[in-house]
Amino acid sequence: MKKNPYSRLQPKTRLPYTVVYLIRHANPDYRLEKKLGDRLMPLSVEGRKQAGFLSKRLQKLKIEVIYASSLARAQESAAIFANSQKHLSLIADKRLDEIDWRDWHRVKYFRTSEERRQQYLPGYAVLDKQLDKKQAQTRRFLADIFVQHKGQHVALFCHGNIIKTFLTGIMNADVLGFLSLEIYQASVTKLVIDRDGYVKIGFINDVSHLPNPPLEDIFITLVD
Repeated sequence: MKKNPYSRLQPKTRLPYTVVYLIRHANPDYRLEKKLGDRLMPLSVEGRKQAGFLSKRLQKLKIEVIYASSLARAQESAAIFANSQKHLSLIADKRLDEIDWRDWHRVKYFRTSEERRQQYLPGYAVLDKQLDKKQAQTRRFLADIFVQHKGQHVALFCHGNIIKTFLTGIMNADVLGFLSLEIYQASVTKLVIDRDGYVKIGFINDVSHLPNPPLEDIFITLVD
């Protein structure tokens, strides 16, 4: 049997593998955002249902450690799962809090090259450096998880933008890569890290556990 031509370029992977699940919180009650603020906004009725389906999915994944952002919607989503796993505790970590994508949305990414983006958006390089800084932070966080929980299955309950930052940091993608990703509420994304720290993305945005598919018009999340 002929060897894969890329085999010489691929690193040898070694056990044990550390598995990290990036989990976006379920649907929050946006009606309460103005009253309570973004940090304290709880899940909606639909969100709690989503979190229940999500919990049943996660119960099959042999998760040994649970982290969550300090924001209420992530804490509540994580708690619904944690309460079904009496032997597990929930660790709050502000490094998983949602990030403000600031002006990154102003980068137009259809039919334009990087040169033209730099030409028509003088601040493009600055915006890209902002993302670089955030990506470095998530890489450090992932490295900490790897060191502290080597060989374990870890769940990180967090937010759409921070998950996109994890993924684009792994892929070394710029603002375009960030804007090209959409992370659904109550979705699961899988990362696998081998003994030497090599990272692979197993899958992104899995919502097969939800009875109702996400809204197809994902462009409504973009700001003009």
